[in-house]
Amino acid sequence: MTDRKAQLAANLAQVEERITSACTAAGRKREEVTLIVVTKTYPASDVRILHELGVRHVAENRDQDAAPKATACADLSLTWHFVGQLQTNKVRSVTSYA
Repeated sequence: MTDRKAQLAANLAQVEERITSACTAAGRKREEVTLIVVTKTYPASDVRILHELGVRHVAENRDQDAAPKATACADLSLTWHFVGQLQTNKVRSVTSYA
């Protein structure tokens, strides 16, 4: 396992632990909650590693960052989400991947 993959795996495990605790406290099943990983400022290579670690939902808040990542990761079974405000002139681009 590469250093980066180990780092992402450790971070993901911490987040999963927090989600599980929150679900328990709220009386919800863990399966009812979807983790959406925001990959803002991180490269497509990290998205690929996250996919290897089981992540299936990723998000971006800037189309100019998301579009190339979605293209670079088009061979992966990912669901892309767009978070934040969307400018009218970016709608067509975002709907092509999210």
